[in-house]
Amino acid sequence: MESTKKLLIRELSQADEQQALAAHHALLDDDFDFLPTWSARQSWSGYVQRMSEGRSGEFIPEGWVRSGLFVGVHEGKLVGRISVRYELNDFLSEVGGHLGYGVVPEFRGQGFATQLCEFALTELRFHGVRSALVTCDEQNVASQATIIACGGQADENRPTVYETGGNTKLRYWISTARY
Repeated sequence: MESTKKLLIRELSQADEQQALAAHHALLDDDFDFLPTWSARQSWSGYVQRMSEGRSGEFIPEGWVRSGLFVGVHEGKLVGRISVRYELNDFLSEVGGHLGYGVVPEFRGQGFATQLCEFALTELRFHGVRSALVTCDEQNVASQATIIACGGQADENRPTVYETGGNTKLRYWISTARY
């Protein structure tokens, strides 16, 4: 979907705490962590710093890879986020892929997911990734449409992966050359 509503996409900031926590709780019903590895036991400033350090490679939790967390803001409202993974480990090569995104329910269907993905693909190209693996749940038709709108081609070698619990993930590859 082409959107005339343009997003400001940037790293998470200190000022985002209230909206980011609200988005995190809103997406828990979808079994989606808006704030990866966030814990109420850590200060917000500590979390923001940790996410920034993950992008630069200074802080990478065990089992993770260098990654950046970016938020999309429209008219002062945090509408979504995208994680950009600059490399893949075994798990990400199978199931997670190079990027993971979510849009707050009240802002869905407005083209924001596509803008977030396009940003991530540009970011990946800038960091030398030529082809990005993107996955989504088989039942998530909106995410499939977003991936295809960004140039996603079904993985011919392994189009699906079965996660624990019987969920099926679809696998797509997107060339970053056009971004």
